[in-house]
Amino acid sequence: MFLKPSPQELFDELRAHSESARIEAKAGSAIGPSVMQTICAFANEPGLDGGYLLLGVSEQDKHFVVTGVDDVDHLLQELSNNCRTQFERPLTIEASVETLQDKNVVVVYVLELLPASKPCVFEGKFHKANKKKTGIWRRGPNGDYECSQEELEPILLAKTRKSFEEVIFDDAEYEDIDPQLIDLYRKLRAKKNPQASELSLNDFELLRVLRLIRKNDKNQWQPNVACLLLFGSQVALRRLMPMERVDFIRIVGTRWIEDPNSRFSSLDFRESLLTLIPKVEAAVLDTLLKQFQLQEGELQRTDVPVLPQRVVREAIVNAVMHRDYRVHSPTQVVRYSDRIEIYNAGYSLKPVEELGTGASELRSPILASILYDLGFAETKGSGIRTIRTLLREANLEEPSFVSNVTGNSFRATYSLNQLMSKEDLLWLGQFKGYELNDNEARALLIAKNLGAVNNSTLREDTNLDTLQASHVLQRLSKEYDLLVKHGAGTATTYTLNWTRLQAIGLRFETPHPEAETSHLSAETPNLGTETLQLRAETSLLGVEASHFSVLSKDLEQAISDLGYRPKKSNVYRVILRLCLQSPRTSDALMSELNRGRQLIKNYLKDMRMQDMIEYVYPEIPNHPYQAYRVTEYGKKWLESSNE
Repeated sequence: MFLKPSPQELFDELRAHSESARIEAKAGSAIGPSVMQTICAFANEPGLDGGYLLLGVSEQDKHFVVTGVDDVDHLLQELSNNCRTQFERPLTIEASVETLQDKNVVVVYVLELLPASKPCVFEGKFHKANKKKTGIWRRGPNGDYECSQEELEPILLAKTRKSFEEVIFDDAEYEDIDPQLIDLYRKLRAKKNPQASELSLNDFELLRVLRLIRKNDKNQWQPNVACLLLFGSQVALRRLMPMERVDFIRIVGTRWIEDPNSRFSSLDFRESLLTLIPKVEAAVLDTLLKQFQLQEGELQRTDVPVLPQRVVREAIVNAVMHRDYRVHSPTQVVRYSDRIEIYNAGYSLKPVEELGTGASELRSPILASILYDLGFAETKGSGIRTIRTLLREANLEEPSFVSNVTGNSFRATYSLNQLMSKEDLLWLGQFKGYELNDNEARALLIAKNLGAVNNSTLREDTNLDTLQASHVLQRLSKEYDLLVKHGAGTATTYTLNWTRLQAIGLRFETPHPEAETSHLSAETPNLGTETLQLRAETSLLGVEASHFSVLSKDLEQAISDLGYRPKKSNVYRVILRLCLQSPRTSDALMSELNRGRQLIKNYLKDMRMQDMIEYVYPEIPNHPYQAYRVTEYGKKWLESSNE
């Protein structure tokens, strides 16, 4: 279910990333050319799925502030009129008046036009002679720009329902086709399906049936881009498609190395995809660690790569099959010590969160169809699902995908570390009835393992953007009621809804907070509420309940001796002694020291800056059960101060 972001979420996204491909902020004093150019760009940009315009938000001193819209009715009327009259065809938008920081703002959602309806162009501004002036705006990494004729070609090509693979280069010749590669195709096709009808055709008829050649204006047969990729000779590829290449880069370590003299190796593959795919696959598999396996009933051991072979094959096929060959950039397969990253030109035509669901959307359908027929790729639409299934079986993390629409690029990352334990997998198995997607499952695991999850930690773990992560957390909280929301704005965190989980019969590794809190309250009724909540999380803090004992007389005396205006060093010593006994929350310290909230926060901030104490949950500073523990330096400081 698609949840439209709230004005606050849009505003938070702007503040977090300054510029967003899908969000633009304007003062909203009037609907001028800048506003209309952004609307035009959102409607035209392929794969962006439209965008949001916040009117009443301005950028001041490199920070976004809510300034509000004074005359909302006039602004909406002007916006509506401009969308009807300024473009060659009227453009439909969605606009609503919302409240943000007690001020009126106008949220405009511009839906991306269908390919047949593009381009959205300003009335009377299309100049065929001047390639720099088209009257057609697109969305780029640095905002809106008026595209040239060349930059307009992908939009016009999509309008004709043709893909780049069908393009014929002027200097491509029928002789550029390698007959030996056609023979290889026949062998591979016969192995997959000996009864395939096209195998009975001669080479020329086979190429026509596969839609790989067509006549030009001079009545001559020429190969198209797909034909060159599959059957083009190496000389032809070098001449016509010099960047049709896959680079396999082996790096020692976990970080990209800028220095060419540092330790790394590289192999370049420039040839037909029919021979390139198995070669790149073999190169990757040769670098992977092998796991010993002895199947039941077998007498001979087998060595299986830590990353399943079918995953490697599917990952490489996806890269070359969905690549945008208009972009002159090679595909890169980078092998780090802990992961494999694959980069290719061409953003995902489907939203990343929908990859592996339903049928796939193909950038090069002819190429994809042939690779499917030859068994290089999984059944249409099932490749990502197969990869995820195989990785789960291998106890590996699911892949992460990053699609950059404005940069027209895609990155897939495959971890080689078995980071998800079998216990985690078993625990997630209890949510089968919810049909959770991968990102939702990761959010629940973070909440389980860290005690809470927020937007930042989910983004780091899944490579989602701010809005996507927010949608995941909202769905788990509002729709499924599996998470409980704490705080607001950028301080929002979510914890597992233990009451809900217990009600639906899920098992727990430790008692849920309500039960644990009840037990502890009977033991120590004088402790504050926050302390009881902290103690309910003892399994997460690594502290046994028995550690919470009555304060010693000398510690009670030290607290009493602090007086009205104590020295900082004396307060530091008391806080360290308390946190050595067990991690303390700020509220617990406030109660035990009888000090104000802000004063305690200032002490804790100073001590953290001096590395005396640290967060129990460093990944989530705003954790609802955040507590402080003593560092090694803090222990040494305490010892030296007592001497």
